[in-house]
Amino acid sequence: MRSKIIYRFASTKPKEIDPIVLDEIFKKNKPVKRYRLIIRNNKLRSNETPNSTTSADQLKILDENLKKFKNAPINFNYYLRNIAGLKTSSQLPYKFGENQIITSDKNETLQKVLWKFNAPIRFAAGYGSGVFTQANQKVSESKPQMDMIYAVSYPDHWHALNLHQFPEHYSFLRIGGSGLIGKVQDLGAGVYFNPYVDMEGCQIKYGVTSMTNLMNDLINWDTFYLSGRLHKPINIMRNSPNIQLLNQFNLINAIKLSLLLNSDRGTEFSMSKEELFHLITSLSYHGDPRVQLGGESRDKVSNIVSGQYDKLDWMYDPLLRSYFADVVQFETDSTFKVNLSTDAQSRMIVDLPKSFRKKIYAKYADKYSKEFSEDIIAQKLLNPIENVVAPELSDLSFIELQTISNSDLSKLPIQDYEYISNNIKCKSSFPLKIAEDENLKHNLYQALKETIYKPAFLQSVKGIATAGVTKSIKYAWAKRKKYNSSIN
Repeated sequence: MRSKIIYRFASTKPKEIDPIVLDEIFKKNKPVKRYRLIIRNNKLRSNETPNSTTSADQLKILDENLKKFKNAPINFNYYLRNIAGLKTSSQLPYKFGENQIITSDKNETLQKVLWKFNAPIRFAAGYGSGVFTQANQKVSESKPQMDMIYAVSYPDHWHALNLHQFPEHYSFLRIGGSGLIGKVQDLGAGVYFNPYVDMEGCQIKYGVTSMTNLMNDLINWDTFYLSGRLHKPINIMRNSPNIQLLNQFNLINAIKLSLLLNSDRGTEFSMSKEELFHLITSLSYHGDPRVQLGGESRDKVSNIVSGQYDKLDWMYDPLLRSYFADVVQFETDSTFKVNLSTDAQSRMIVDLPKSFRKKIYAKYADKYSKEFSEDIIAQKLLNPIENVVAPELSDLSFIELQTISNSDLSKLPIQDYEYISNNIKCKSSFPLKIAEDENLKHNLYQALKETIYKPAFLQSVKGIATAGVTKSIKYAWAKRKKYNSSIN
């Protein structure tokens, strides 16, 4: 007779890296100016600036002993609070974000295309069926465009440079110059696409966004337009430590939301990785008007998961094993048991991205008004009354912030409420009531639709202007053909 398996979820969770260690890594590995240029007698000389902190021994924090931190979970709130000071990947733990590095067979072409642009690009990635082959993709079909996203520091300036180099990439909007193009870019999800561009013997579509817009969407899920794309495999051609950090945060939140969407299955249930990947991949299509209007293949999600299973596994398996070991117990390499207690759910809810969490809280503030009235953190999120003379952040260190007393909470600036310990956030019964609510799954999907629909709709509408009428018809027809093929 087969013996019964007893699951002990909490015992296998890897220990989170101590914030004191994170602080040491972050501060000791900040880039320093080691050389200054001096012009003397019309000659350019480099002269080392005397600074004891530039010693190689002092800067070398990531030694062999830190390799044990490779797959250890971190407290993201530490980095989110200090995001402005994150300048180099050496300020992150050893090989942090390695699971995001995926190389397609189109990587060489993508790199060549990237180097054609003279305007500076801080983050670049290729995505979609033109970069990664999907299941049921026929060899006889015309090759799809290679989709790329470029994040830049100053979009108006970038477009001015790019208009000078590649005016043919732009539609009639180029007549209005980079100022008009920048204003159009800001509409919807904040991305400006140039489709059907011939470069390096293939057709590409590249979208330009600001680093600020990309970072905000990864942190807050403001529109889910970019963060949702990064839930799926991407081929990174040029990385940034900010995006490296924030996309890891984004991927972990995709797992949290997907597990919460299974809350109607009870507190304990079994699940396969394929089910999880299907849920994660489908998130960005909820509320997308293109899906509702037949602009996407009905099999799109299944084709992505089937064709890119190994890549999705590379992205999410290490996160499941490190960040979710207290709720996930692997039965086989591809299946696991989930212990989704109401306490575990409430801890996930208070950790969801800010803009998305705000929509969830708004749906329950009246229903659980008593609990809401006792939760100062939830109130600050829904009804922020900022003191205009108060600093954005308190003078407290991150470590001091984690142990702040309830009586001192009201003294904190608005921004610091996001970085308080989850132990403090979960003392309130408000998130617990949300976790127990029978309509949680429905409300999570509603929040997704509310987040996605308007930005996606505006992106589709402005696509007519950014692509031009001819290219827009060509693009819409290609999408419709895929949809028709999926229903035949």
